[in-house]
Amino acid sequence: MRSFSCFVTCSQYLALAACFALSFWLAGCIGHGKKDIRNYYFPLKALEDGLVYEYRPVGLDSLTPVYWYYRSFVQPDGVFLTGTYYEYDLVPLQLIKEQMVENGMLLNDLVVYTTDSVGLQQPVPAKVIAGHVFPFEVKDSSGVFLFKVQLSFPEFPGISTTLIKNRRYLGDTTVVYENQKLRAVRFGVLELIEDRDPNDGFEEPALSGEEVYAEGIGLIYYFKNITSEQQLAYRLVRRYPMVELEDQFMQKKQREEENTNEKYR
Repeated sequence: MRSFSCFVTCSQYLALAACFALSFWLAGCIGHGKKDIRNYYFPLKALEDGLVYEYRPVGLDSLTPVYWYYRSFVQPDGVFLTGTYYEYDLVPLQLIKEQMVENGMLLNDLVVYTTDSVGLQQPVPAKVIAGHVFPFEVKDSSGVFLFKVQLSFPEFPGISTTLIKNRRYLGDTTVVYENQKLRAVRFGVLELIEDRDPNDGFEEPALSGEEVYAEGIGLIYYFKNITSEQQLAYRLVRRYPMVELEDQFMQKKQREEENTNEKYR
């Protein structure tokens, strides 16, 4: 039986599980004692030209940074955000498309890229069962926002993996980013992975975690409790245009080529 971790890296799983961010201001009043938190999601208007969000692991220097390139679009049928996820090479590992609706953000499309037996990338579209990504209105921690997607892998017919994620609003907090103190909101997260095939089934234990969204920034910090003694966390360290990330990878490639040439001289 092949579990979800066989198809994606650990940080890619975190990104898939915790991923998807943006925000767009809408005028209007919220009744019934609800709190408007739309400005704590990634700012759609500021993302019209696209920005890279660079997240670095906290306390685990052996892990590489992860990068999300977000860009928003206004189309005849609505306002959308696209996101592309990268790790140590400038090769896309995930693609997402979200749509802004009156009361939050909904996932429209998700594609995960896996590597086949000959080393080629293969796109795996997900079936979106419940696409609640981020609510614009919250009241207390009693409300649960369900996210559920299912992946079926072409190389393994009949096998599917389902990711179920429940978010609960936990309250307000503050964070420091680039020497500025920002208002933020916290969400508790409970995640479950279910693997299914015709002859067997597998369900991983539910994992708890947390996400923190800063006003005007979006997702700024997230962690997952892997075990009672192990936590995997990522923090936003920088935002910049895509051309800067391309330059970084070009310089990295040049250094690697120079080191290889030097080795065989």
